[in-house]
Amino acid sequence: MRSRLLAICTLGMLLVGRSDAADHGDSPVLAMLGRSDAQITDSFAFLRGENLVLALCTNPAIPTTVTSYRFAPDLTATFCIDNHSRVSRDDILDLVQFGGTIERPTAVAENVTLQVTFDDDGLPELHATGIAGKYRRDIKLFTGLRDDPFIRKPRAGRNVAAIVIELPVEAVLGPRNDLLIWATTKVPDLEGPISEHGGRALRSMFNEPMNGLSPRDHWRKLEAAPDVMVLDVLQASGFPNGREPTDDVIDLVIDIPGGTLPGEGPEFPTANDVPFLAAFPYLALPHPAP
Repeated sequence: MRSRLLAICTLGMLLVGRSDAADHGDSPVLAMLGRSDAQITDSFAFLRGENLVLALCTNPAIPTTVTSYRFAPDLTATFCIDNHSRVSRDDILDLVQFGGTIERPTAVAENVTLQVTFDDDGLPELHATGIAGKYRRDIKLFTGLRDDPFIRKPRAGRNVAAIVIELPVEAVLGPRNDLLIWATTKVPDLEGPISEHGGRALRSMFNEPMNGLSPRDHWRKLEAAPDVMVLDVLQASGFPNGREPTDDVIDLVIDIPGGTLPGEGPEFPTANDVPFLAAFPYLALPHPAP
């Protein structure tokens, strides 16, 4: 237990010195290839009434002068859901770090996928698998420029390219109440089925090999807990049960209870620089050009 707590404290020390924290620059090869549009900056999974909301933010390199955004026609973004895996919450440290313990990590599977592609004009098309046809008309999709929801000052005033989906929870439920959720991007510039992986915040950003592997291979090949968000749909959403846009994950995971991280205060606010929306697509409006 002491070694795991030490790992959390070490993670906190690393975060203080990184301006690209919270998965903002963990696949530098994509930036080197000029494909920052495939870099995942944040991912969210939360509940709104009887609906599930999935949000994916990409491209940390959007200039502040940009006021509109066109997604590349060779970019594919996919939300994946495992609705069959069993999750235990007996291990307190696993609960805090990962949202629970996946009992069979090598069996994590993409039971539901929501894949978004784009045409030459940047217009999106949604391809869903594992969802009954009667739910298709209830799916909402947003793609476009949004404020970067990473609430720390290094990203204040910056925008990202966002993809947000809202659909009935019932459409993706399996035999249990738990969902394992993650997102991926793919561009042809990198070989393999995945160019970037995004699951639970503060995971893959410190383990670059995880970004090119499916969650089941995180355990098989790296002996690491699968990088996914765990969401019990019968409980209120909020980290570590999924992730709300308002969740300050750095404080929730790393901060010492009752204390502060080095550099916190006015330079490191704990609320977003602009308010989130109460309705779909929930992420805050983009910043105008200065």
